[in-house]
Amino acid sequence: MSAASLIASHMNVPYGQIVSEADVAASFQRGKLSAASLEANGILAPFFNEIEPSLIIRCARELGVSLQTVNALYEDTLTRGFCASPAWEDAVGPCA
Repeated sequence: MSAASLIASHMNVPYGQIVSEADVAASFQRGKLSAASLEANGILAPFFNEIEPSLIIRCARELGVSLQTVNALYEDTLTRGFCASPAWEDAVGPCA
C-alpha cells in the first residue's frame, strides 16, 4: 500500500471514504491543500499532527516531492489555523 493511501485511509477513519489517495498526492505535489473537495481538504488539513513524520517523508519520496514542497503544505495548514506539529518541525529541521 502506498504512503498516500495509508495517509488517506487514516484520515478517513472517523468520516468514511472522503479523502482519496489522489487528494493526498495532489496536496503533496502542489505544496498546499489541493483535495477534490473542501470537505476533503478540511479532513486532510490536520494530518501533520496525526501522521508520523516518517510516513509523511515516505510519501514525499514515493511521489518524488521535495521536503521543501511538503513543508510548504505544512505552512499552508498553519495559515489556515491548524496547530503546529512539533514532531514534524523536529523531523525536518533546517532542511525545510
